[in-house]
Amino acid sequence: MTHTAGGAGDAGRTGKVSGRSRRAERAHRILDAAAALVERYGYSKTTLDDVAREAGVAKGTLYLHWNTREELFGAVLRREQILLSRSFLDRIRAEKGPLTLHALFKQAALGLLRRPLVRAVFTRDVEVVGNLLRREQRTHPEQKELFHLLLDFLGRSNLVRRDLTPQAQAFMLSAIFLGFFVMVSWVPDQASMSDEQVAGLMADTVVAALHLGGQWTPREEAEAAEDVLKHLEEVVAREEAAFQAELL
Repeated sequence: MTHTAGGAGDAGRTGKVSGRSRRAERAHRILDAAAALVERYGYSKTTLDDVAREAGVAKGTLYLHWNTREELFGAVLRREQILLSRSFLDRIRAEKGPLTLHALFKQAALGLLRRPLVRAVFTRDVEVVGNLLRREQRTHPEQKELFHLLLDFLGRSNLVRRDLTPQAQAFMLSAIFLGFFVMVSWVPDQASMSDEQVAGLMADTVVAALHLGGQWTPREEAEAAEDVLKHLEEVVAREEAAFQAELL
C-alpha cells in the first residue's frame, strides 16, 4: 500500500510539473508570435487577434497568461531584454583568447544590432514600441539595459574615468550608441559595413571615451572583464528565474 501511495504521489507531481511546462511552452509561443508581429507592424498596429492567430491559439487563451494587452506586450519587451543578455553572455563565453572590456562592449553592441526589437526600445522608436516603453519603465523600473548594467558595475569597481558623474557617463554612452544606430539606418546598403565591423567601431569609441583598459596589464583587464561577467550572470539568472515564474 505504501508503494502505491508513493507512486500516486509521484504521478501527481509529474503531472503538475508537466502541466506547468506546457503552460510555459505555450506562453513562450505566444510571446514569439507577439514579438514577430510588433517587429513587423509596430505595437500600435498589432492586436490580440493578430497574436492569437499567429500563435495558433484562441484569443481567450491569451488571458490565461496576461490580464491585458499591455501586460502581454510588456512581457515581450522584458523577455527580449533577457534574451539579449543571455545571448551576450553565451557569445562572450564562446570567444577564444583573453577577455577584454572592448570585447564586452562589442558583443553588447552586436546584440543590439542583431535584435531589432531591443534596438527599437533602446532608440525609443515610437513606430515600433509606441508608448509601451513608458509603461514598462513605470512598472519595472528595476530592469536596466545591458550596457547600463555593464557601466554600473564598472563604475562601482572604479574601472572607468572618475572625472564624470555616472549620469554623464550613461549619457555619453547612450549618445555613442544612438549615433551609430542612426548612421546604420542612413548609410546606403552599398556603402554599409557588417554588424561585426560596426560593433567593433562602437566598442572602440566607448573604450576611448571612458578611458577603459589603457591603465591595466592584459591580465588585470581580463580579471576585470571576468568580474563583470560573473556579476551579469548572477543578474541575468535572477531575471530569467523571475520571468519564468511569471509564466507558470
